[in-house]
Amino acid sequence: MTPGFDQVVWLHEMLIRQADPAASSEASHPGRLKPATEWQPRVSAITPYHAVDPAQLGLSGFRDFADIPDAALTAAIEQVVATEGPVHFDVLADRLLEAAGIKRLGRRIRARIQAQLQAINEINFDGGRVAYAEQMLVPPYRDWRTAPDKTRQLEYVSDAELMLALFRAVFDDRLTDEDSIMNTGLHNIGFIRFTERARSQLQKPLSRLYALEMLVIDNGNVAVGKKAFLR
Repeated sequence: MTPGFDQVVWLHEMLIRQADPAASSEASHPGRLKPATEWQPRVSAITPYHAVDPAQLGLSGFRDFADIPDAALTAAIEQVVATEGPVHFDVLADRLLEAAGIKRLGRRIRARIQAQLQAINEINFDGGRVAYAEQMLVPPYRDWRTAPDKTRQLEYVSDAELMLALFRAVFDDRLTDEDSIMNTGLHNIGFIRFTERARSQLQKPLSRLYALEMLVIDNGNVAVGKKAFLR
């Protein structure tokens, strides 16, 4: 008997969540070695938010931020982005300033960091978010409860991650109405209060999921779109 779509989805999910630990190639996840070309959802377990230790960034011992060599600043930026990306520019700057023992993000320091970001080809910087391309296309599913207090702000969560939180609320929790999806999606990644401001911030990620056909409206209910598994 030919399996139905629900059975195919279940098998796909099990292969991803419980991949063969002995597999060393695409056998554990067909296509996983190909770089992503558009946003894709992770269905693996949520992980704690990991923040870099500023003391390990190698920026201490300089009298002024301008004295930091470009190579050292680049290495520090790459370390922060590799660990915390997609990361908001303000969070990245905060890590760098703490590493350098500087209290205030002045205009010249901001311009220096921005210029350095523009010079790193592998990193995407749109003025607000800083990330490697893969981090935006296949974002991490992380619990922001473990982020530093100053970092644990909803406005610091990228749209790519918010898309994943919403998708997982439908995929994992089987929710079918938008309010419940937004509320649960936020709660799952560590944000308890579903305010009007939060609702507004989630509208763009939700619309993007519909546009990508990762989520669809079926008989008035939100459901996972077939395109989410056609990769």
